[in-house]
Amino acid sequence: MNKRRMVLTPFQSRPLLPIYIESIGFNPHQEKITRPHGYPHYHWLQTIAGEGEFAFNGERYILKPNCGMLISPHVSHSYQALTDKWETTYLTFGGKIIADVMSYIGLQSEAFYQWESDNPIRTEIIDFMQNIEDTNDVFGIHASTNVYQFLLMVKNYAGAEKNLAVSGNLEKLQPLIKWMKANISNPNIGLIEFAQFLDISPRQLNGLFRNTFNVSPYAYFLDLRIRTAKHLLFESKEMTINQVAKEIGFRSPSHFIATFKKIVGIPPEKFRTFH
Repeated sequence: MNKRRMVLTPFQSRPLLPIYIESIGFNPHQEKITRPHGYPHYHWLQTIAGEGEFAFNGERYILKPNCGMLISPHVSHSYQALTDKWETTYLTFGGKIIADVMSYIGLQSEAFYQWESDNPIRTEIIDFMQNIEDTNDVFGIHASTNVYQFLLMVKNYAGAEKNLAVSGNLEKLQPLIKWMKANISNPNIGLIEFAQFLDISPRQLNGLFRNTFNVSPYAYFLDLRIRTAKHLLFESKEMTINQVAKEIGFRSPSHFIATFKKIVGIPPEKFRTFH
């Protein structure tokens, strides 16, 4: 893959957004970087192949594949390759509420993270860039909403040893999550069908979801439906509320409206108006 860099949110728009992406990219030959005054945004850097050394606060960390660093703005740091070829991906971001968001989810900045080789974090940034290109999101407005999900993924599936078990759970659940997305319009699926898909008991499945996402399988699936509804309400203005409800598996439009309002705080029609 060739070197890619996307500078997204325009400078003048950044103060208006609670969370924004400043840049995202892939570097097949990471050059040496020295920033005595740090970078003006939060900076995530991870290794795809090869090895590099990352230094800050008097400490040095070896960034091998499946390792990454998260640095707060204006923190002095430097990094350089330790092998002939060091492939990296990166994400820089900020926003008025980003510090509060990171504090709320318990994500530590100025920290070294690592994860298992089959963890989806490994390719998340590259997938992220592809999604931006596919949706023509040149200003990063929609992509910014995914920063929170990425940070939550780092929190849940990278870092301390206790999270390695969570990573293993995610591997088990990934096929089911893909199946959920593919069958989101089916109103006749629930906990029993989820458990049957993985060939485990409903009780075991409930334990997996609670240990991994801290929610039940039903709550996860409902959240998936509501997130899909938000996307449809924003992107598909021609769809009626009834059509959106059917598309995400609600038999009754009134049930969808009531559920959406309970979770989001406003009814879907007003959400569409605001967005």
